[in-house]
Amino acid sequence: MSFDLLNIGKNGILAHQQSLQITGKNINNTNTPSYVRERTEYMESEYGGLERLRVQRMIDEFANRQLRSDISNVSYYEANLEQAEQLDTLLGDSTTNVASSVESFFNTLQDANNDPGSVTARQLVLAEADAMVTKFNDFSQYLNDQKGIINDRLTLSTDRINSISKNLAELNSKIQNSAGKNNDNGDLNALLNKRDEQLRELAELVEFSTVEQKSGAVSVNLKNGQPIVLENGRFNAVAMKSNPDTERLEMVLKKEHSGGSVSEFYVPTGEIGGSIGGYLEYRDEVLVPTQKRLGQLAVRIADSMNTQNQKGMDLDNQLGRKIFDLSQTESQALQYADNTGTSEMTVRILEGDSKSFPSENLRITKTANPDEYEIVPVNEDGSVVSGADTITVTQASPGTIDISELGISLDLTGTANAGDQFLAKPADRAASEISLAIRRPEDIALANPIRVKDGMDNQGAAGIEIAAINTPDDYFDTANNTLLPGAPARIEVTGQTGNAYDLEVFAKDGTSLGTITGTTDLNGILDQAGLADPDYEIDINGEPAVGDEYTIEYNTNGFDDNSNGQAMADLQRQQLVRRSGGEEAEPTMTFNESYGRLVSDVGSRVSQNRVLRDSAEAIKSQTETLYDSQAGVNLEEEAANLIQYQQAYTASARIITTSQTIFDTLLTSLR
Repeated sequence: MSFDLLNIGKNGILAHQQSLQITGKNINNTNTPSYVRERTEYMESEYGGLERLRVQRMIDEFANRQLRSDISNVSYYEANLEQAEQLDTLLGDSTTNVASSVESFFNTLQDANNDPGSVTARQLVLAEADAMVTKFNDFSQYLNDQKGIINDRLTLSTDRINSISKNLAELNSKIQNSAGKNNDNGDLNALLNKRDEQLRELAELVEFSTVEQKSGAVSVNLKNGQPIVLENGRFNAVAMKSNPDTERLEMVLKKEHSGGSVSEFYVPTGEIGGSIGGYLEYRDEVLVPTQKRLGQLAVRIADSMNTQNQKGMDLDNQLGRKIFDLSQTESQALQYADNTGTSEMTVRILEGDSKSFPSENLRITKTANPDEYEIVPVNEDGSVVSGADTITVTQASPGTIDISELGISLDLTGTANAGDQFLAKPADRAASEISLAIRRPEDIALANPIRVKDGMDNQGAAGIEIAAINTPDDYFDTANNTLLPGAPARIEVTGQTGNAYDLEVFAKDGTSLGTITGTTDLNGILDQAGLADPDYEIDINGEPAVGDEYTIEYNTNGFDDNSNGQAMADLQRQQLVRRSGGEEAEPTMTFNESYGRLVSDVGSRVSQNRVLRDSAEAIKSQTETLYDSQAGVNLEEEAANLIQYQQAYTASARIITTSQTIFDTLLTSLR
């Protein structure tokens, strides 16, 4: 009997001693973030006694998985907002946004129109134009720097993923070898805690799922099912690369095969999650579209102003020049890695006809037909813009083709094979490449290049009016600041039948350029006379008489004329910016509306993500509470357990003492 009591006491002492050790371990690790509290479980033998003790981690695996998922969600929105909120602030700040500079430029232009002969007023226009260009350049460069920062973050994050994946593979191996006991690999529960901590760190970077194997190892798969940690300890390396745009990094899984070959699998941006997914979403949905729309706006302002200024006359009695220089906005189309041809493409702004210029990238594909290419606007991920039309053009190489449907021209060299593709990014850095082309205030062309006069002896009740100034390329002698001899300079009413008139148009040298018979519409006289694409157009308003004459002449010394300046100022209120490459080519937004839409899109996305971030944090907080209720150390509970196990230990020791006393008594009785 004493032997049984001694054995029972011994088992009790050892069990309660281990329970005390586990309780002390829990108390010591109260503030260790990765620690999961442990409990001793007493196992009863089939005869009713204490057989053995088992140490259990008090963890709810369902809560643990949910916590990792919640960590990924919060990291996603925090990474996104970390960048987007800063951009949103800059876009709306009056000292940094482009809209305020554009507004100031047009305000000074209107002031100059009030005093068109003032050199000082023109100088202020130039100063504001230079400030506007600088604002476009600086803001675009800031956005470009942000892309570099995002790329650096992505590179560091993928390095961290590889490091964590390697650690998880090693922990899997140690857990498999530990076989549920302490050995050279370390305590099993400590290894499990380390693995859980590594998984939580991984959850901050990407979203994933785990599958626990019978061996105790876990395999880790990304959201799209691609594995990054395998059961046998191996892991797939993660890298960042892109095709064909090396500046736009994408997440790639690399798998090494037994033969030494390597397979690469691109991970779609929407299936990454975590901070990496947040950075990529910010880049593709906020940062890059903002930079491209800014480039589109800069191009349309510059080209529209250039076109209109070239239709006017400056203070030197010369035709206007370009105000802004767009020559540096050309870009090289990027070749896809699997192209087999030698073709190269340069994309330029179609100056003077850029009204359909989109903000999106363009994918150019060589078809199987000779010299034929298909061009379509695409999103950042390479998908075709919703509603976009595919434009087919034919051009032999080398050569240049103008594509008015997209407001660009293409320079082709080399030979492209069927299926070769190119990615053009004409709007990407356009805002950082525009510059001021003029430095003299006299070069601002506020006046019209022509003026019209009614004949002194006219008998009718009609007057001549300039209907339009078109591209001045055929009628003007720019060397001598006058009209060319063949330019239309006089209109004569030669006959009348009721309200129908006969007219004849004469050149400056007196040559007849065309006649109009029996017209009731006195608008667009030069077009009705058969002049193709005239540099200017004339209307006659009222009721002329037979013999009335109207003259057109070069507007020499028309310093007080602000007609062209007013036309330039009116550009601010005209719809000159295309909304999307997926909509009609005709522009539907003003300059202010274009920038306002840009700011609105960024602001609404930031606001939406703030709400989603707050919601994700609230859910994560609830999950942490649920997780900690099981895995966290409660000092009051541990203190109670400490007393309980101490008393049990003392009682077990008392059993041994009692058994010893009984044994001694038995020996004494036999002497």
